[in-house]
Amino acid sequence: VTTATTSITLAIGTNPASGTLAGTTTVAAVNGVATFANLSINNPGTGYTLTASATGLMGATSNAFNITLSVGPAAKLVFTAQPSTAAAGAAITPAVQVAVQDAQGNSVTTATTSITVAIGTNPASGTLSGTTTVAAVNGVATFANLNINNPGTGYTLTASATNLTGASSSGFNLTAPITAGSLRLSVAVYGACGVTTGGAAYCWGPNGYGELGNGTTTSSAIPVAVSGGLSFATVSANFESTCGVTTGGAAYCWGVNQQGELGNGSTTGPQTCVNIGESYPCSLTPVAVSGGLSFATVSAGYLHACGVTTGGAAYCWGYNYDGELGNGSNTGPQVCAYEPCSTTPVAVSGGLSFATVSAGGGFTCGVTTGGAAYCWGIDGFSFTDNLTPVPVSGGLTFAALNAGNDHTCAVTPSGAAYCWGNNYAGELGDGSTTASATPVAVSGGLSFANVSAGETHTCGVTTGGAAYCWGDNTYGKLGNGTTTSSATPVAVSGGLSFATVSAGLGSSCGVTTGGAAYCWGGGGLGNGSTSYSLTPVAVSGGLSF
Repeated sequence: VTTATTSITLAIGTNPASGTLAGTTTVAAVNGVATFANLSINNPGTGYTLTASATGLMGATSNAFNITLSVGPAAKLVFTAQPSTAAAGAAITPAVQVAVQDAQGNSVTTATTSITVAIGTNPASGTLSGTTTVAAVNGVATFANLNINNPGTGYTLTASATNLTGASSSGFNLTAPITAGSLRLSVAVYGACGVTTGGAAYCWGPNGYGELGNGTTTSSAIPVAVSGGLSFATVSANFESTCGVTTGGAAYCWGVNQQGELGNGSTTGPQTCVNIGESYPCSLTPVAVSGGLSFATVSAGYLHACGVTTGGAAYCWGYNYDGELGNGSNTGPQVCAYEPCSTTPVAVSGGLSFATVSAGGGFTCGVTTGGAAYCWGIDGFSFTDNLTPVPVSGGLTFAALNAGNDHTCAVTPSGAAYCWGNNYAGELGDGSTTASATPVAVSGGLSFANVSAGETHTCGVTTGGAAYCWGDNTYGKLGNGTTTSSATPVAVSGGLSFATVSAGLGSSCGVTTGGAAYCWGGGGLGNGSTSYSLTPVAVSGGLSF
């Protein structure tokens, strides 16, 4: 009909690749024919069709056709695998990737361009190490071993190549690495264990359940060597048992084993310890944790223990009444002394990659390699059991974390300390005795390297090496020369420069930057006395931790 001037509209009919039709899609007919001169579809695909429609006319469908990818010359760079949060000094994983694209954003798979990455935004004056210039393979350069030395929030990377428009990455954070010092001394109820610089483990304090690991149940007011001749990298002491990881990554535990706390597949010993007229299965020396897993760190809790493998997987064993094992159950998988438990390590549910975990009273918390905090077990506010990891509220990024009996404290990459949980005596450090189900900032504006949550008090070491404690001060466990409790941090007396501190039930201990151990508070101070001390006293023996 050559006289027709009807407006005709085209649209996609069959749409095999979810494409979008662009260009002028409505055109008036001229001499009865509408010509669509600038149509395009954005996604390549096979078997597209178009439909034509006009008011009052029967529509039409085109023959099927294909859209192919037309790649132009290389024009720009794009980060296709963004840098993610990592520990300072550790490789940024997954590997950062930068792609070569044309002006329309299509990948130029033939490109072999050499691409260089550098720090863009540099909040902590960090230095980028690793292979920073890589040739593209199939149009993509993969940077597998990048790392930045200083912790900080809001880093970015830039990518550049000759004759191409550069790119900037999204922001990412670097957390403070967990230092060896923070893992080498651990306070229990009224005693402590530590690992010397040579890898030997020593313990002191009560020993009714064999928790000193020296083959006896005789308490000791000075450090005694843990039997077995093992070389340890870290040790963790808690209620009536102790665990450690050797320099080869094997986990061992000793002490009471009524709830499978030793993780050796049994609750029958290998010995029996009689304490206050009651008999308990126990081990007086280290026994290997079952499963053959290679651990980076381990944490002993009230009646359970947890660890993180060298691959970042979290495992727990022992008592599971409140879901503190994090395996999705509080009914087993076994029964120990009429209570749910696991006598061997079970994987924590969720598939998260952890940097560290910390076993507390009836719960466990951990920090992922991305700096996110998760907890599982009993919720002290709703008294409900979280059987798998749940994220800690607030969206904060943490570098380190420590769980106490009823509260938890953590440090951000910038050194700010936060605590949450019960607050009977000011152990949250926010100036109150009001409990909090979400993290609250510790008062004082101090910059902390690490913190340790005890029974009802907390201690921490600043980035400058000064020790502070807050909360309950019975027996002088705040170390400031008094027995007056404080809901905000008070400086530990003595002017010592500490690398780490550990808070227990009735006492606190720390290791100086020179490796000397000091303790303060009520009993089990390792100085040959059972008396309490309001200020730090040196642990006997001249050991270097």
